[in-house]
Amino acid sequence: MRRLGRSLAVYAMQARPWVPYRREELWELLEEIASQHREWAELLAEQITAGGRMIELGPFPSTYTRFHDVSVDFLAIRILDDLREIRSLAEQAEHLTGIDPELAALLTRIRSGLSDQATSLEKALIQAKILAAQTSDSA
Repeated sequence: MRRLGRSLAVYAMQARPWVPYRREELWELLEEIASQHREWAELLAEQITAGGRMIELGPFPSTYTRFHDVSVDFLAIRILDDLREIRSLAEQAEHLTGIDPELAALLTRIRSGLSDQATSLEKALIQAKILAAQTSDSA
């Protein structure tokens, strides 16, 4: 929940990068990703607090300050890496011993959504020629 609510995409919405006119579509995709992260964090928070647990989102990681004054091109690649990391964390959380079945189902949906986001962002980065297409015979 903390990683979603404090994802790099969510941070980018507050510390807006430089967005040249030719990258406005990429920025709009990042806004959609961040919005979904906030929604998912809320759903997770509701599920966790319904179980009687207390939660605190906490601050953004201080390492994110290195992403001030960068271009959306640069930041989008880092957000793609962050999406993959959060997806891995969601998958690990799904398989925790004793996890509530409803929470596990929510984590499964979130993991799937994170996969979709990573795919969409990767395609957008390739289309914008920011990221090279990966081939199956790459070393």
